[in-house]
Amino acid sequence: MFELFSLTNPASSFRVPLRWLGALVHYKKPHQPGKLLIGSVRDPHAALYGTDQSAFWYSSSPAFRVPHGDEPLFRAYFTEVAALADRRVV
Repeated sequence: MFELFSLTNPASSFRVPLRWLGALVHYKKPHQPGKLLIGSVRDPHAALYGTDQSAFWYSSSPAFRVPHGDEPLFRAYFTEVAALADRRVV
């Protein structure tokens, strides 16, 4: 189970089984920070991390931006989560 919660707004918490978890750092512009998307995917065989935005059934975006240099940290974390759930990353 993966849970994303907010200390300032507990009603905006998101909880999803790892089988349906999807995560992506989406960059609109090459030299600007990206937006972290976390949600549930339509197909449990989709990649857990790095999947296409269209694969999401639902997504939420925490209120922070991810600089390009920090993306490998998110990739490493979600790669470990994917291994626990027997899922892949892109």
